Amino acid sequence: MSLALLKKVCTNCKPSSIKTYWANIQALARVAGRDAMPAGASWLNDALLKRVREMPLNRYKRLTTAGVKAAQMYKVKKPKWSKAMGDAADKYARIRESGKRTKREDENWPKDGYKALRTLAQTLHSEQEHLERKKAWNSRDLYHYQKYLIVLFYSRFALRGDLADVRHKKPFGPNWLQKEKNKYKLHIGEHKTSRARGAIELDVDGLVAEALDTFLPQLRRLTTHGYLLSTLRTGNRMQRHDMLKLIRNTTRERLGKNIGVQLIRVLKVSASQKEIDKAQALQQELGHSGAMQRRYISRD
Repeated sequence: MSLALLKKVCTNCKPSSIKTYWANIQALARVAGRDAMPAGASWLNDALLKRVREMPLNRYKRLTTAGVKAAQMYKVKKPKWSKAMGDAADKYARIRESGKRTKREDENWPKDGYKALRTLAQTLHSEQEHLERKKAWNSRDLYHYQKYLIVLFYSRFALRGDLADVRHKKPFGPNWLQKEKNKYKLHIGEHKTSRARGAIELDVDGLVAEALDTFLPQLRRLTTHGYLLSTLRTGNRMQRHDMLKLIRNTTRERLGKNIGVQLIRVLKVSASQKEIDKAQALQQELGHSGAMQRRYISRD
C-alpha cells in the first residue's frame, strides 16, 4: 500500500488533502501496532475501531476518516468505519455550532488566546535576531530563523497547512509568494475549500514582510527546491506534516500547550468574537445574509 495507490482511488481529492489523508492513515497504522503499511485490510478491525472511538474527539474524527480512506485503498467496504466517521463529524459539528470548547481545546488554550502566538514569535525573534546581521547563514541558521518565521506568520494569518506548499521560485504552481513593492502577495490557489471559495489572496506586510526580506535571500542561496520551507537535516523541501509537527512541538515546548493549525484558526476567530456577534446581530436586525450586508456598505 502506498501514497500512489491513495492518489489513484481518491480521484476528486486535492493533493494537499491526499497528503493529509496519507499521514493520518500512517498514524492509524501505528495505533494498530504496524511499523509499515499492511498489504491487506484485516488490521482495520473492530478492536482497532474500539480504541479509536475512545480517543479525544479530534483524534477520533481524524482517524476514522483515515480508516475509511484506507478501506478505499484496499477496495473493501468497512461500514462500521464509515458510520463511526459520520458519528465523529456530527459530534464535532454540534460542538462547533454550540460555541463550546472541546476538552482538547480547553486543555491547550493559551492564557492570552491568539495573542500568545505573537508573544511567542517575539521570543523566538529575540533568540534569532543576531542572524539579521550575519551575511552568510548555514543550514542550521536557516532552519531556526524559519521556525520564527512560521510562528510569526501564523500569529497574523490563520491558514491551514498551506504555507508548506508555497513556492517562492518559478514555476510557481497554484500556491506562491512574490514581492510587490514593500509587501508580498501570497496566493493560495489550491486549498481545502478552493473549489467553493476560490483562491485565498493575502497582502503580507509589516513584521512578516521584514522577516521574509531577511529569510528569502539566504533560502535562495542555500536551497534549490523552490519552496518556502526547508528541512534541517537534508535541506529538502519541508512537507506539510513536518511543518505542522514543528508548530505543535514549538508551542508545546515554549507555551506548554499543544497548538496545531486547527486550534490556531479557532483562537483567531474567538479573538474576534465581539465583532462577529455584532455583525450577526446587524444581519438579524436587517434580515439579510453576510454577503448582502456587504452590499449595503457605502465607502467614502
